[in-house]
Amino acid sequence: MMGEMKIAELIADLAVGMSYKTLPAGAIAYVKTLLLDVLGSMVGTRNLESSRIARATAEELGGPGEATIVGSGKRVAAPNAAFANAIQCYGFDFVDDHNESNAHPSPATIPVSLAVGEWLKINGKELVAAIALGNELVCRLGAAFLGDMYYQGFHPTSTCGTMGTSLSAGKLMKLNRQQLIYTQGIAGSMVSGLMAWNSEGSYTKRLQAGHPAFCGIIAARMAQKGFNGPSDIYEGVDGVLHAYSHQDHYDSKWITEGLGARWEFTTSSIKVYPCCRYSGGHLDACLELVQKYRPDPKKIKKILIRSSNYTIHLLAKPRKWDPQNVVDGQFSMPYQAAIAFVRGKVGIDEFTEESLRDPQARQLMKCVEVVEDEEFERRYPAQYSSAVTITMEDGIAYTAVVDNPKGDKRNPVTHEDVENKFRSLVDRVFEDESRAKRVIDYVNNIEGSKDVGELVSMVTVQTA
Repeated sequence: MMGEMKIAELIADLAVGMSYKTLPAGAIAYVKTLLLDVLGSMVGTRNLESSRIARATAEELGGPGEATIVGSGKRVAAPNAAFANAIQCYGFDFVDDHNESNAHPSPATIPVSLAVGEWLKINGKELVAAIALGNELVCRLGAAFLGDMYYQGFHPTSTCGTMGTSLSAGKLMKLNRQQLIYTQGIAGSMVSGLMAWNSEGSYTKRLQAGHPAFCGIIAARMAQKGFNGPSDIYEGVDGVLHAYSHQDHYDSKWITEGLGARWEFTTSSIKVYPCCRYSGGHLDACLELVQKYRPDPKKIKKILIRSSNYTIHLLAKPRKWDPQNVVDGQFSMPYQAAIAFVRGKVGIDEFTEESLRDPQARQLMKCVEVVEDEEFERRYPAQYSSAVTITMEDGIAYTAVVDNPKGDKRNPVTHEDVENKFRSLVDRVFEDESRAKRVIDYVNNIEGSKDVGELVSMVTVQTA
């Protein structure tokens, strides 16, 4: 660590000193890409049951009309709006992912930045800075756990997200250095998020964005009023690093080295499939085989998938051969492989209750075998490698190997790809096709915005 300063102090110094002007052009451009990517899911998931429940809960909690619930147009207290909007962002599991941290940085930080931004009428440049700052902390803190937090049962999107959202909110609220240290100290006692949702495919997966969104704003508001928190919240004997690590396996250098000079969040990935990011490798491989060889799914005798240990732990437990709901499907390697070969594509329509019951996919799932690959495990979490081999009834075998799934920092999508993804999602909700273009144009020129509440209004769908 740099000198004798504590990690929270270093982060507070960064937060006070950074601004839109100090960000590299590449970081600014990537914030715009992430903003558009997350807004697509925030709008596109409006009609999901989990989104409806989150909105109803936020409306019941109410409070002063500081910020808008994007799915209904109702105005409530900023923490409540951020809570509902973040759960809505996460419904398709179609948001950015950072390899080393195992976290999805944006589905909590962006709803928080928009809610606080609308409340305080901040401009586009301030919004960009707040998102960059919050995402940076999520990525760096998550990476410090060295890919092992999952094994302790915690979900980095929520645990690290709580710290990141508190920083985004504090930045927009113009907290001073001491208040930002307190904000982190308070947020550290709000950190939560269990992987238990994976045992039954529960909606609590989507709460992993809503919880940190709510808590981050609360932490910043309390700190602003003088409520204090420990300055050693990260490295202290009872701090976040010790408490949430697996067998004390962590390295705080991931947080501090290059802080403010190298923007780690710009290496996060954009998803091209609406499911677990660990699915990207085997889905790319399956669809590569479909494109190259056009195998008849009825004549596939065996599908062998090689992957890393945690990918198998997350996506290929015995119950994953019989997914019971959409969240199950989003985290089922056998289902994803089977539906890829049956339909030749994997999109939103492949993750519905009806698609989960596809009889041909159900039959093909029985042919899926999964094994750990030692080399792929060695590369984890820096790379999410996977390989798929299909064996046909006539004995012919075809193999595809993917080291860097599409959307990865080594195999990135373009901003134009994200614009197209945005359109495909919001077109499920927007009745006016030109509305998507107006939002895209606004985000692409966000630095010119005088009040980001305009952007919130543009994506809001009113309840009749």
